[in-house]
Amino acid sequence: MFFKPTLNAKLEEIRRYLPVSSATSFSNISPFIQSAEINYILPLLGRPLYDLVTRFYESPSGEVEGITVESKPRYGMLTEHIQRSLINLTYWSAFDFMNTLMNDAGFHRQESDTEKTLYKYQEESLKARFKNNGFDGLDTMLAYLEEHIADFPLFRESANYTQRKSSIIPNTATFNRIFNINGSRLVFLKVARFMTQVEDFEIQGTLGSELYERVKAEIVKAEPDDVIHRLIPYLQKPIAHLSIAKASFQLGINVNDKGLFFESQDSTMMNSTRQAPLSDQQYWYLAKASEGAGMAYLEMLRGFLAAHSGDYPEYRIPLGSALIRDNSGKKSYWA
Repeated sequence: MFFKPTLNAKLEEIRRYLPVSSATSFSNISPFIQSAEINYILPLLGRPLYDLVTRFYESPSGEVEGITVESKPRYGMLTEHIQRSLINLTYWSAFDFMNTLMNDAGFHRQESDTEKTLYKYQEESLKARFKNNGFDGLDTMLAYLEEHIADFPLFRESANYTQRKSSIIPNTATFNRIFNINGSRLVFLKVARFMTQVEDFEIQGTLGSELYERVKAEIVKAEPDDVIHRLIPYLQKPIAHLSIAKASFQLGINVNDKGLFFESQDSTMMNSTRQAPLSDQQYWYLAKASEGAGMAYLEMLRGFLAAHSGDYPEYRIPLGSALIRDNSGKKSYWA
């Protein structure tokens, strides 16, 4: 576990990242730390790297097999990135339990003459802050690992890294440069399945299976072929916009055992920030605008491929026909 009881008699280690009360018992929060590690940190690092960093954390000044003297500072910084994200995700996931007193008489809300529970809007705001900080911290951790990948060979072998490298848009930062999602990893994860659909249907259909397989084979390499490297921006832009178009009506939808629900936040008299879902018309305009931009970028992709056909011999320029066209908005039409 990335927080030690011996370093948290008064939550000294945790208070480096959150201004929590030193009166909190570490034993009460430690089960939630363990749970958050298993749910969020372990899958991203992979078991081999997770175990290695854990051993380093437990003995930072000692010798750890697999970690050189030169790379120790990198592992120290990685540990800090893990802890910062982990403790925010811990308080987010444990929020409702920590506000509840459980005993033989049942479940109770904790309150005293000097301490009152938060207003509902304060609870929602605080939980959202923990959640966003935690997931954004995961992105920071992943960016650090990739920036210093030579010091973390076990991460290069992890399933998460392999999956990220094989995606044409591999991370939140890349997506955010094309379409502003406020740098949110949560949004990126929700859009990811639509990016896969766009890659499978639109990009592969445009490139053809042979060139598409060439692209996928090159992007996982440490140094992709320069010809493919120049093509990537022309692929990323339509993927980002078309995935937003596909996702527009579904980002707020959650599925559980009781069915489908749309999640939104209601405003209150004491909440200075009002959040509400877009109207159907606004969703439609967003979807159409994103689809229009995405299709325009697909045309730019086709133009780039046609102009550089010598670099991409697998690409076949569509022949088309003057007798096949969209008659919408035309004064004349082919019957």
